[in-house]
Amino acid sequence: MSYATHMQGEDILKTLLAFEEREYENRLQLGPDVLRHLEVFKTYKGDVKGSLFEAINHSLTAGGSRRLKQWLCFPLRSEKRINERLDQIQLWLANHEALKDIRQNMRGVGDFERRLGKISHPNSHPRDLKTLASTLQNVDSILHYFPEQKDQRQKVSFWQKEIDRIFVDEVPQNYREGGLVQKGVSEELDELIMLSTDSQSKVLELEQKEKELTQISSLKIRYNNVFGYYIEVTHTHTAKVPLDRYQRKQTLTNAERYTTDELVELERKVISARTRRAELEVEIYQQLKRDVLLEMAEFLKLAQFLNELDVVCGLAWLALENNYCRPQFSKDDELLLKSSRHPVVEGAVSFVPNDIHLQKGQCLLLTGPNMAGKSTLMRQVAISAILAQAGCFVPAKSALVPLYDRIFTRIGASDFLNEGLSTFMVEMKETAQMLKESTAQSLVILDEVGRGTSTYDGLSLAQSILEFLISEKKPMIFFATHYHELTHLSESFDSLLNSHMAIHEEKGQLRFLYTLMKGPAVRSYGIQVARLAGLPAAVTKRAESLLQRLEAATLEAGERANTQQLDLWSAVESAPEEAKDPRAEELLQKVKDLSVQTLTPLEALNKIAQWQQELN
Repeated sequence: MSYATHMQGEDILKTLLAFEEREYENRLQLGPDVLRHLEVFKTYKGDVKGSLFEAINHSLTAGGSRRLKQWLCFPLRSEKRINERLDQIQLWLANHEALKDIRQNMRGVGDFERRLGKISHPNSHPRDLKTLASTLQNVDSILHYFPEQKDQRQKVSFWQKEIDRIFVDEVPQNYREGGLVQKGVSEELDELIMLSTDSQSKVLELEQKEKELTQISSLKIRYNNVFGYYIEVTHTHTAKVPLDRYQRKQTLTNAERYTTDELVELERKVISARTRRAELEVEIYQQLKRDVLLEMAEFLKLAQFLNELDVVCGLAWLALENNYCRPQFSKDDELLLKSSRHPVVEGAVSFVPNDIHLQKGQCLLLTGPNMAGKSTLMRQVAISAILAQAGCFVPAKSALVPLYDRIFTRIGASDFLNEGLSTFMVEMKETAQMLKESTAQSLVILDEVGRGTSTYDGLSLAQSILEFLISEKKPMIFFATHYHELTHLSESFDSLLNSHMAIHEEKGQLRFLYTLMKGPAVRSYGIQVARLAGLPAAVTKRAESLLQRLEAATLEAGERANTQQLDLWSAVESAPEEAKDPRAEELLQKVKDLSVQTLTPLEALNKIAQWQQELN
């Protein structure tokens, strides 16, 4: 407070509201890693475009955008307070015309809080007050829809008209030189305005008078900043100059400059009037500023009201445009999303909605190929929970959600090398936090845990982590993995539900259906996805060959035939050596011995045709 007053003066205190008491413990806890994993405010690339905030922010003022960020950072756990926000959204959804009108006027409100802050600054400009008047005009139109704000509306209307009454339409940049205040505000000022603005006509009158008295038709009265007003006569007419009245001021090559007592008096009055006018206008401005500052506390409360109204109307518009639904809250901690969608992804591609249903303490184990939509589905569940508890509608046909206490996510691969943390260490530290702090009221999202180390290490850790969460912590869990061995945990844990993202395979070609299906996936289709990504054919063919040998080795070892993730090198070492064909060996030797440099193109083609015949 001392620093603020030292830098901006005591008036800054009038723009500060009392600190708002917030119940931190009664909010949905979101760590910075969750906001990062879910790309709430920025994407992994650091862009705002493509984030959740960018997708749902339909606020039209900077203050509204700031308030929406607060809602997303600190979602609620109080069903009563959440429903108060949802009721407001529902109210505007039912009144489309009023919603459009409010949003139209909201565009002219601008950053109300910042504009109020500028006025309190010692170096504020009258244009700041003029901008405030423009804002208040739009605020007045908005308050028309709130009869309970009658007193505020009267105050807003009064100050908007008062500022416009005092200031001219176009406030000059250098207002200290005058030209700021309109006529009719002060009688004294009106006289000074008349004297300062009519000075030119008085000068012309005096010039005409001197021409007649001296009979010098070329006589001119002029002004500059150095000599002030002066009478200029060319040397041709200097003999006609009445030296009893004229005093010489300056001699030029072609003319002489004079002054008179009457001209000196006129100059004194004009300059004095201009100076006094500028001083009086600044005094009027400063008094108006002080009067407005007395209303600052009320204006700040009004700004808070408008910020929240902007958020609510923006969310209502979002729900109207994108077909969002009002969430309901489960008494039994049940999650049921009908036709759930991802609010960001659906804006970029043709999105396939899914139904998602989990009871308290259940785990959805997701398997299936990369690019099939596992991560998107889990993210949209977490995002729907955040939106619901922030008091927003959610992208679904219907939504029944628990009131979670915390959301934990372990998604994506990242490292913090400047802190000495590798990708796998970051993964384990984030997982350790959720294992320590999650409760039965938490939502846990785990995507590919254990993939940063060797196959058996990763599989062992993934299974151990999943078993601990299911048996000890019992949160609601979404667990995506390529470790198909984990699907058999459903035999040991009734709360574990196997599901997979459906695909269609035909002649080795994959088509992703992005549909959630019951039961485990049979394969991971990693090689097919690699082929879609554009890996060279030689690489994918070699991978298929290795995969066949690994699966054969697994069968011989007595392990399950559908196991896809193994310790690669041990399996290759134990794989049986392929039987050698003597004819193929003989042909291979011929190829090695062939002297390519001595062959003509035709001879080379004949050789290839011969070898093909031998192989067939």
